[in-house]
Amino acid sequence: MEDDLIARLNTAGASLRQRALEIDKTSGDRDTALLMQGLATAIDAINALAVTADRLDGPSGLGRRGD
Repeated sequence: MEDDLIARLNTAGASLRQRALEIDKTSGDRDTALLMQGLATAIDAINALAVTADRLDGPSGLGRRGD
């Protein structure tokens, strides 16, 4: 996964978490806040999978991405 995409996912996840807290505190709309927290958690999971996939990426010539 490209570094730019990972950075954008991190930013989006952090923004979703922050906004979910704001919504929960100001409007009491717990359902919306929970959905946003769920999306942020999904983004964290995607990031973790990307990091794992990068570690599993084999040496050049053995199916390494881009080859």
